Amino acid sequence: MSWHPAIGDYRQQLPRIAAIAAMFAATATLIGLHQQRASLPAERWYQLSRQQVMEADLSWRLGDAIEQLGEGAVFASSTTAQEMHERAIAGWERRTLARRPSHAAALRLGVAYGHRGYSEQAAEMFALAASLDEESSDYYHAISEAYSAADLSGEVLREKADVIATREGWLTDLALTDVYGRIGTDDLLSEVTQRRHSAAVRFAGGLMGIATIAGLLFVLGVITLAVVTFRWGFRLRKSVAHVPFIVPWRVIDVIEVIAVLLFAMVVGGLLTSLALERVLKPGEWSLGLPILMGIQYIIVSAVTLAVILYRVRAHASRPFHTLGLRVRHALRLVGTGVSGYAAFLTLTIGVVLLASRAFGDSLPLGRLLPFGQTTEELIGSAQTPGEVAIYFVLVCILAPIFEELTFRGFVFGGLRRFLPVRSAIIIGGAAFAAVHLNAEAFLMIGLLGAMLCYLYERSRSLLPGMIAHGLHNGLVLAVMLLQSS
Repeated sequence: MSWHPAIGDYRQQLPRIAAIAAMFAATATLIGLHQQRASLPAERWYQLSRQQVMEADLSWRLGDAIEQLGEGAVFASSTTAQEMHERAIAGWERRTLARRPSHAAALRLGVAYGHRGYSEQAAEMFALAASLDEESSDYYHAISEAYSAADLSGEVLREKADVIATREGWLTDLALTDVYGRIGTDDLLSEVTQRRHSAAVRFAGGLMGIATIAGLLFVLGVITLAVVTFRWGFRLRKSVAHVPFIVPWRVIDVIEVIAVLLFAMVVGGLLTSLALERVLKPGEWSLGLPILMGIQYIIVSAVTLAVILYRVRAHASRPFHTLGLRVRHALRLVGTGVSGYAAFLTLTIGVVLLASRAFGDSLPLGRLLPFGQTTEELIGSAQTPGEVAIYFVLVCILAPIFEELTFRGFVFGGLRRFLPVRSAIIIGGAAFAAVHLNAEAFLMIGLLGAMLCYLYERSRSLLPGMIAHGLHNGLVLAVMLLQSS
C-alpha cells in the first residue's frame, strides 16, 4: 500500500520527504560545528541556561538584602540570611561537581569562598572557571590574585580591581567590596557599599512584587483546582469543542514545519549574525544584541509562518481562523488562560514542595520550577530601559503569538487529527520542548507545552494559550531581571 492518511501518497511525497530529511541533517550538522554555534539565535540562550545558577543566585541575593537592609526591613532574621547564603553555596557546589561543571557556578563559589577568607579554595574555583571559560581567563586570574593570601601592594591590587570592575553586577560589587577593603580606599569602598545598598533595595522591592503576583496566581490556581475537582471529580471532562479536530493538513506537514523552523533558526541566525554584526556591534552597543536577537526571531517566525500559511491556504479561505485564532467570547477565553496557567503554577509548586520534602537538598529544584528554562545571564544583563523593552516585546508578546500559532494551532492540530487527545498532547509538548534546544529544561518546557495543548483542546482557541504563555514568560523575564539587577 503506497498511501497513508498521515502522509498521503508515498511516491508523490518522496521529494518532500527528502527535502525534510536534508533540512534536519543540515541543522544537526551546523549545530554540531562548534565554531558556528555562537552565531545561532538560540545558542547563547542554551549555553547560559545550562549554567543553572539562578536559584542559588536568588538565595544569595536574598541573604544580602537581609544583611544590607536590616532584619526589620525584609521581615527576616540574620539566621535566615545565613541560611540563604549556605543554600546558595550548596547550589553552586552541586553545579561545579556536575558531569558538566558550570563556569558561572565556579566563579560565584570562588567569590563566596574568598569573601569568607578561604583563599586556597577560592583559587581552585577561579582556576576551574578559567579552564571552562578560556576567553575570560584574564578576568579570573585578576580576581584570583585579588583574593589570594599573598602580600600584594596597593598598586597591584588596584590594577586587579580595575580588571574586575570591567564587569557589572552584584557579584562584581561583592568582590570589589573585599578588594577595596583590603586596599583601604575608603572613598571607593563607600561608593561600592552605597551601590550594593541601592541594589538590595531594588531587589527587595522586585522580589515583593513578583511574590505578590505569584501568590495571587497561586490562590487563583487553588480555587480553580478546587472548583474543577468539586464539579467533575478526577474524571477528564469531555471537551466543550467539536471532536475530532478537522484540519486540512497532515502529520507530514507538521514534520515539515518543525524542520523549516529549526533550519531557519540555524541558518537565519548564522546569516544575520554575519551580515549585521558589524552594523549593530552587539559587543559595543547595549541595544545591539537585543536588536540582533529580535531580527533573528522575526526572520525565523516569518519563514515558518509563511510555510504554515502556504499549507493552510491551499484548503482554507480563513487560515488564521482554521489555525485556532478565534476571539469570540474573548473575556471568557482570557479568564481561561489566566486560570489555566494559575492551576499549572500551583500544581508545579506543589510537586516541587513535595519532591523537596522527599529528596531534600539532593534534588535540583531549579530544573523543576516553572522558570527552569531561563537564560539569566543574557536577558538578566539588560541594563537600559530600551533593552528591557525589546526583550519584553520578544518574550512576552511575539513569542506567545508565534509559538501558539505554530505549536498549538498547526503542530498540535495536525497531530490531533490522527491521534487520541492524550497522545497528541504528550507529543505536542515534547516537540515544543525539543525545538527549544535546551536539554536541561526539557521536562519543564514539555510540561508547559502540554498544558498549552490542553488549553487549546478545551477551548479550540489559541487566545487562552497566548495569555498563559505570555504570563509564564513575563514571570520568567521578571525573575531574570531581578536576579541580575
